[in-house]
Amino acid sequence: MAAASKIQAARIHPLTSVRFFAALMVVLFHSFPVALPGFPPGALGQRWLSTWSVSVSFFFFLSGYILSVVYLRHGQPVNRRNFWAARFARIYPLFFATLVLDTPDVILWRIPVYGLKKAVLLTGWTFLFDLSMLQAWAPHFRMICGANWSLSVEALFYLLFPFAGPALWKLRGKKLWLAALAIYAAGLAVAGAAGGRLDEFSAGVFPPLHVPTFLLGILLARWQQEVRERPQGTPAPNLHQYGVLLVALLGYVLVVANVGTHIPILLVYDGLLAPVFACIIWSLSFADSLIARLFSLPWLVVLGEASYGLYLIHGPVWWYFYWIFGFEKVRIWYPFYLCSCIGLSVLSFYFLETPTRKWLLHRMAVRPRETMEAASDAQ
Repeated sequence: MAAASKIQAARIHPLTSVRFFAALMVVLFHSFPVALPGFPPGALGQRWLSTWSVSVSFFFFLSGYILSVVYLRHGQPVNRRNFWAARFARIYPLFFATLVLDTPDVILWRIPVYGLKKAVLLTGWTFLFDLSMLQAWAPHFRMICGANWSLSVEALFYLLFPFAGPALWKLRGKKLWLAALAIYAAGLAVAGAAGGRLDEFSAGVFPPLHVPTFLLGILLARWQQEVRERPQGTPAPNLHQYGVLLVALLGYVLVVANVGTHIPILLVYDGLLAPVFACIIWSLSFADSLIARLFSLPWLVVLGEASYGLYLIHGPVWWYFYWIFGFEKVRIWYPFYLCSCIGLSVLSFYFLETPTRKWLLHRMAVRPRETMEAASDAQ
């Protein structure tokens, strides 16, 4: 059992590290155009930057994959109480902290429009609504710590996983592949239809449109488990992994080159790149490859574990820089801003997220199946 846990941890390390780069892409997507503007609309640089927020979709795919590896690989039912308690303990403390951190900024922006009293009252109602984690269901009402819309989506995933996960885990062979193709095609069809009825922002954050991406992550984990259960199942040669990574890179480049022209950006946000994510995760999940060992460097794994903090903290930190230094000087301080976000995310991981998770799990009398690293990858 201990040996199996070590093998699983070694497979997860590279996926943990890649989370850091995905979170960093979101930070740059939100802040880089303000710090260094200049890409004309439609230019390749602008299209490239516009797809960086697709990292959030990668998190959704990875969440389904990691939760399946942790909870489903033995084919047993998911203990719903323990699962939901473990998920709450991992994501809610920092979610709450960043709501508090970002609230003064929202009040400051609303004062010139509504006056102090009404600004405080409106922001109070917004804060209470966000606490429910339903903010992505009413996106135009959402105002505090904008990046946390994805946690509203994750909350839907966590609600569905104890039911959908075991059902999908029963699939084998052709049924597994047919299910994956059906979910992928149906997801894109529904997203395309929603794009004609909702504005781009609402359709981009609407939780049900991201469910197919999460389910495909579960199916990737199921397929890998099925391969490993075969008598002839052996780790893929390194050459195969590099080839799959190259295919993923080419697929991403092709999408970037055509986004906004032949490919609607909404489809990119709502699951179009799921095959690319599958290739990346598959190629990094073999612990004996050179690239997996490089992505398993301890300092990279730490940054990956802290990526949840980086994702949520960068928004409030940006506005504090804005109010302290002013718009023009924020550009000068931009490298320090990035370093501050990364440093604060690491501190948050060790001194806020990990202790509060342990305390909450102890209070709820829950012993999670997730290690802290797996718990970090799954949100």
